[in-house]
Amino acid sequence: MCHHVPVTDPGSSDWQSPGGAPQRPRYGERSPGPAAPAPSIYDAPGAGGQGWTPPPKPGIVPLRPLGFGTLLLAPFSMLRRAVGILGISLLLQFVLLLVQGALVAVVVFAGFARITDWTDPAQQPLIAGSVVGAILGALGVFALSFVVSALLQGIVVGAAARAILGESTTVGQVWQRLRGNLGPLIGWTLLLGSAILLTVLLLTGIVVLGVTLGGAVGAAISIGIALLLGLGAVALWIWLYTKTSLVPSLIVLEHATIRRAIVRSWRLTDGYFWRTFGAQALVTIMVTVALQLITTPLGLLQFVGVLIDPNDTGTGVTVAVIVQIIAVAIGLLGGAVTTLVTSTLIALIYLDLRMRKEGLDLVLQRHVESGRKDVDPFRRGAG
Repeated sequence: MCHHVPVTDPGSSDWQSPGGAPQRPRYGERSPGPAAPAPSIYDAPGAGGQGWTPPPKPGIVPLRPLGFGTLLLAPFSMLRRAVGILGISLLLQFVLLLVQGALVAVVVFAGFARITDWTDPAQQPLIAGSVVGAILGALGVFALSFVVSALLQGIVVGAAARAILGESTTVGQVWQRLRGNLGPLIGWTLLLGSAILLTVLLLTGIVVLGVTLGGAVGAAISIGIALLLGLGAVALWIWLYTKTSLVPSLIVLEHATIRRAIVRSWRLTDGYFWRTFGAQALVTIMVTVALQLITTPLGLLQFVGVLIDPNDTGTGVTVAVIVQIIAVAIGLLGGAVTTLVTSTLIALIYLDLRMRKEGLDLVLQRHVESGRKDVDPFRRGAG
């Protein structure tokens, strides 16, 4: 009895050539599907490249529009990433303090200390020279403080921008990027300082004029007018400063002129005034409260000298001097920390507004994925 061995038709669904494609799954079996794509930096660990995953976070913040809480907390993470810049800030403020101390010593000992009789006509030129020297010296220190502030702000903004990309930069590298923009940055800070100085002089002049022309009644009226104008000036200053607070970031990162930076800052903050103002106000309050919690107990320690040295044998003076030195050191460190944190915050606000309005987050994501170091992603049109 012959048995016929069935021959499989090559065209049937069960046939496959050696080394060919796998069989189609039977009913109820899962299809193997296409091979999973290679993971990229945009995928969360274990996501396998499938489904939505959050944008990458190579640095201090994720590369997407930032939440308000991130704006408030992220600047403080720069403290451990920018120790060198914090040291530079501390050194520059110490130099500024030495200049102020030297000025006071010159004015007091070389000028006013030589005046024995303010009513003596022979000493009138010395009196006038001492007063003029004190005024010019104060204006010089005032201008120098704004130059130092501009330098520190530019350094911090440049470092913060690179920290967002996960890049660690040295002070020298930041200085190379900042050097060409230092002039406009100093010009902007001097412009702000001049506006403050002119406002103070105007209000002071109103009071002096009222006292000179009207006696006690004129003084009361002029003081009232000056107070009202002062409150209006404070409100106007808050509005103008908030609208133009992005100017340093624009000068440093976009290499903009002062005029162009003012226009750009004004447009970027349109619709985000209260968010911009609120973030800066809250971070400033947080830093100020933290410093007060440290410095207030030090102020109380000065009374310890009186308690331990009631007979004034010199121990109390020693304690007071030591406490004062510690207070000055903490004040310098607090100023350096404040500069670093607030400047980082301004840089983050600038980047957040560009992400929201200009799609900078996509440009930064592509830049991080490409790994290119020869392209500046913060320049407009870089993406």
